[in-house]
Order: sequence, then structure tokens, then C-alpha cells
Amino acid sequence: MKRRRILLLGVAALLSASALLAIGILLVGRFGDTEQRILGTTMLLAGYGLLALPSVVLLDQGRFRRLAQAGLAASAVGGALATASVWGASDSDTLGRLVGTATVVAIAITQSAALAARRQASDPLVVRRLFTGSCILAAVGAAVATALLWANPHNAVYPRLLGALVILDLLVVALQPVLARARPAEEEHRFSVALSSGETVEVSIVGGDVATGAAKAIRAAERSGAHVVRLDVDDGTAAMSVSRGSTDE
Repeated sequence: MKRRRILLLGVAALLSASALLAIGILLVGRFGDTEQRILGTTMLLAGYGLLALPSVVLLDQGRFRRLAQAGLAASAVGGALATASVWGASDSDTLGRLVGTATVVAIAITQSAALAARRQASDPLVVRRLFTGSCILAAVGAAVATALLWANPHNAVYPRLLGALVILDLLVVALQPVLARARPAEEEHRFSVALSSGETVEVSIVGGDVATGAAKAIRAAERSGAHVVRLDVDDGTAAMSVSRGSTDE
């Protein structure tokens, strides 16, 4: 929780400082060379901060830690190189290509991190396969874009290939949340659980068959220390009654 708070507050502070500094320059600045560089730096840092946000979410969730760490590293490197380029640390094409490479890699990792953060255990198989495909497409697209930056081929095939990969990648990315929400609704089972105290508790379990739902309902009712003496279900799909003796088996 402490690490998540630090990371989130860091991103929030970076975005806030960038916005306030940009507003100040726009309102009272003289738009000289220094002001333009400061404004460009704030815009870049805000952009790379947003690229790092999905990785922060993944770290908070405790999932795909290596992917999240790679995303944070790529965003940090891209922001540092872009800042050096704005302030004229080097006018060589090499620095510009390094900035482009780091940015492309950061975008590819950010896409995968954002999709990984939205994944749920209930996602159907087709969504999980599309997620894998989108990660592969992002990696291949980043590789092709990097090759274009450094090799600068005159053949028009490579830009066309990159464009096709980007369109296909966008399609695969867009399909995942759509198909995840379009999955069939899971069946809900309703149980009446009689406790040894004489109290009757209504429990609803979503998903699975009746037997699995009954076991979950019993565990849920007994989690507070009560003892189940009887369980009844009649939800339109099945009707049964389980006594205490049956549940102990």
C-alpha cells in the first residue's frame, strides 16, 4: 500500500506540476527559447507519466510484476532521453533515434500493461488468446518501428507493414473488452441456509453448478462461526434439500 501510494502520488504530482507550469508559461511567459524548452519538457514528462500509469496499476494489483517494472523503466528512459533532446544535450540523429526507440518500446509495454490490468479470471478463452496476440503484435510492431528508425529503408513495404500491424493490433485490443462483456451471463443459484442458532440466511452464488454453489454457500455461512444444519435450493434450475449430516460428508 505504501509503495502504491508513493507511485500514484508521484504520477499525480508530475501531472499537476506539468499542468501548472504550462499554464504559468502560457499566461505570463515571453515564449523565448527557454520558455519553449520548459513547456516542451513539461508536456513530455506528463506524457511519459501517463505511459507509466498502467504499470503502476499492475504493481498495485500484484500481477505481471516484470511487465510493470519494464514499463516503468521504459517510460523513465524515454522521458530522460526526450528531456535531454529538448535541452540540446546533443543535436545528433542518434539521440533522436534513441528517443524514438524508447518511446515505441514504452508504448508497446504500456498497451500490454493496460490490457493485463483489466484481465479477469472470468474472461473467456478467446479473450485470453486475444490478449496473448495483442502482446505479440505490440512486440513485433515495436521491432518493425525500431528497424525503420535505425535502418531508414527506402522500400515502401516496411511502412506499409508497420501500418498494417498497427491496425491489426488496434483491432485485437478493441475486441478484448467487447468480447469480455459479451460473454453469456453466469447462472445464479439462490440458497436458504438454516443455522444451528435457528436463523435462516439467504445466500446467492453466481456461476458453477448447483453442487459447487451449495458448497460455497455453506462455507460462506459458516465463515462467521455458525453451523449449518440445513440447506435448501429452489432457483428454477434445481430443487434439493441437504441436511447437516450430508454436508459433513
